[in-house]
Amino acid sequence: MTPPLLQVDQVSHTYALPREKLWQAPRLVHAVQGISLSMNRGTNLGIVGESGSGKSTLARLVMGLEPTSRGSVKILGQTLAELSPSELRTARRNFQMVFQDPYGSLDPRQTVERIITEPLGVFGDKSLATMRVMGKVIMNHVAIRHEYKDKNGGKELDR
Repeated sequence: MTPPLLQVDQVSHTYALPREKLWQAPRLVHAVQGISLSMNRGTNLGIVGESGSGKSTLARLVMGLEPTSRGSVKILGQTLAELSPSELRTARRNFQMVFQDPYGSLDPRQTVERIITEPLGVFGDKSLATMRVMGKVIMNHVAIRHEYKDKNGGKELDR
């Protein structure tokens, strides 16, 4: 049986606040406590919660950007904490974080096609033609009409 794409088991993360007094232990913030979830291939997962509820912390833990205080995160059966830095970089090619605010994440001066195909260059030497074909496949997969590929900032580019 194929392992889940993502398996989060009893993950917790605690941050230490700056010390208020020299001889006193720092106060702790329990940002995430006992989160468990599983996600199979071909599924989507949305995390919803109020500001400060730990959504971004959970995303950083799942991406392996921060270590968990307790629990484990597995991608395709591999525990992220057990990967070397180079193995973790390689594993990160298979997943990506999408930030809540698209205006802070996407450059409105770039075309839709450019925004979609730019990360494909990370996966090795690909020709522009190959990246455009891959971009078209991705756009079809997420139901973005191909005629939008040259749009940016709500306007079509002059070409």
